[in-house]
Amino acid sequence: MIINKVIISLLHKVQCHSLILKMNMENSKRKISLIGKSKTCRRMLITMIGIILSVSAYSGNPFLPGNFADPCIITYKDTFYIYATTSVDATVWYSTDFKNWKLRTLNWPTSTHLRNMWAPAVIQGKDGRFYAYYSLKSQIYVGVADHPLGPFSNLLPDEAPFIKSREYFPPKIHSIDADCFIDDDGQAYLYWGSGWDFKDGVCAVGKLNDDMCSFKEVPVNITPKGYFEAPHVFKRDGKYYLMYSDGVYKDDTYKVRYAISDSPLGPFIEGKNSPILVSDTIRKVHGPGHNFTLKYKDEMYIVYHKHEYPLYNGSRQVCIDKMTFDKDSYINPVIPTEEDFVISVGRNENSKQVLPTTIIASSSLNANYRSNNAFDDSMGTLWLAQDSCDAFITISFREKKRVISCEPFFAEVRGAYNFQIDYQNEKGEWMVYYIGNNKDVEEWPITINKDVYTGAMRMNIKNADDNSRIGLWEWKIYAN
Repeated sequence: MIINKVIISLLHKVQCHSLILKMNMENSKRKISLIGKSKTCRRMLITMIGIILSVSAYSGNPFLPGNFADPCIITYKDTFYIYATTSVDATVWYSTDFKNWKLRTLNWPTSTHLRNMWAPAVIQGKDGRFYAYYSLKSQIYVGVADHPLGPFSNLLPDEAPFIKSREYFPPKIHSIDADCFIDDDGQAYLYWGSGWDFKDGVCAVGKLNDDMCSFKEVPVNITPKGYFEAPHVFKRDGKYYLMYSDGVYKDDTYKVRYAISDSPLGPFIEGKNSPILVSDTIRKVHGPGHNFTLKYKDEMYIVYHKHEYPLYNGSRQVCIDKMTFDKDSYINPVIPTEEDFVISVGRNENSKQVLPTTIIASSSLNANYRSNNAFDDSMGTLWLAQDSCDAFITISFREKKRVISCEPFFAEVRGAYNFQIDYQNEKGEWMVYYIGNNKDVEEWPITINKDVYTGAMRMNIKNADDNSRIGLWEWKIYAN
C-alpha cells in the first residue's frame, strides 16, 4: 500500500529503530499502533504522518457511495464536479479536496420529467458558460448555466431536443451518450451514439456552431473497431484520442477501448493495448466502462464506473485511476486500484474525523455487510441490516470526545430514511442529538452540526421507502 511505504520511509528518516509499526489493513481500515520506548520518536512520526494526510486525499475506489454511473468530471475554481447517471433525475457531486463530497439535484433536466435520463456530459464553453448534454428518452438535449451547479435551462425553445431519436445514421444509431470536445482553436465538436440490443454501435461527430446546439455541417460516422457506446475525446501531443465502451453494461463483458486520429473528425484507428480496462475478479472490478478523463497537475486520470461489489441489482459506482502512456504515446493498460489511490490536491477540509473503538449493530445482512464497514473510510463497503424497517447501530470511543458534527451516508444516498441519532452525556444518559428524514435536505450527505461531549453515540434508522436497503456506506463523525 502507498501509505505503508511512505510511513516505513519515515521510520528510516527519523531513525526510530526502537519503534515498531503495526499496520492492519483488514476490512480496508488503516489501524496504526506505535509501540516503543521513545516518546520523541512517536511524536515525530505521528506529526509527519499527519502532514502527509493533510496534503493528499486518499480517495480509494470506488470513491462515491451509491448507484451512480456514466461519470463526467470537470474542474472549476479549485472544485471538482461529477455528473452521473441515476436514471430518474439529474445530479452533481462536488468537492474541493477529492475526499469529502456533497451531492445535489440539478433543476434541469430533472424538470422535464422524462424517463431514461442518462450519460451527462458537461463542458465550459469558450464564452465561459457551462453546457450540459443529456440523453433523455433516447434523444439528446442541451442545457446551459453560468455555474456548474446550475441553474440550467434548455437551450432550444419549448424544451426541444438537439438530436432526435435516430435523426442521423438510421436505423442503427441509438441517439445517446453525447460528449463535447473543444479543440485548441476553440472549435467545438459533439460525439455521440450507441446501438440497439447491445450490437452495432454507431459513433457520430459533428462540428458545433458557437450556439453549442446546432451543427456547422452534416455530422459524419467515425465508428472505430470494437465500438458500442460512450465516446469520450481528449487531445494529447497533437493526437486525438477517442475512448469508448464495448460489451454489455450490465455484465462483465463491458470494457474500455480507445482509438487515435490526427483529426477530431477521424478516421480513428484502434490503439495498442486496447481494450485498456477490463473486468478483474481479483480486484473486484466487474463491468468497468463509460469513462471520462481528468487532467490534473500534469497527470491524466480515467474516471469510470464499475458494478457495486458484491453485485446488487445492477448498481454501479464511480472510480478513478491514473492513466499513463508508453514512449509511443499509446495508452497503457489501466490497473484498477481499490485502496490508497492518491490524488494530491494540497488540502483536506475535514481533518478531524474520529473512529469508534466498539461497534454494535442490530444485525448484519451477511459477512459482506458487517457493521464495521460503516467506519472503514471506504465507499466500496457497506453495512446492511437484516431488518426490513428498523435498525440501529451503537458506537463508543476509547475516550470521550467533543463531537462537533457528523455525516451519515445511507445505503440509498438520498433515500427517505427517518432516523434518530442519540449521544450519551456525562451521566451516562442517552440524549437526542438529531431527529429527521434524510430526504428533507438540499444536499447529501446531510451534515448535522451539534457540539456535545460524549463517549458513545447511536443511530436508529427507519425505512420510509419499502424499496430502500437499510444501512450505511459511512457514518463520519468529527470532533475537536
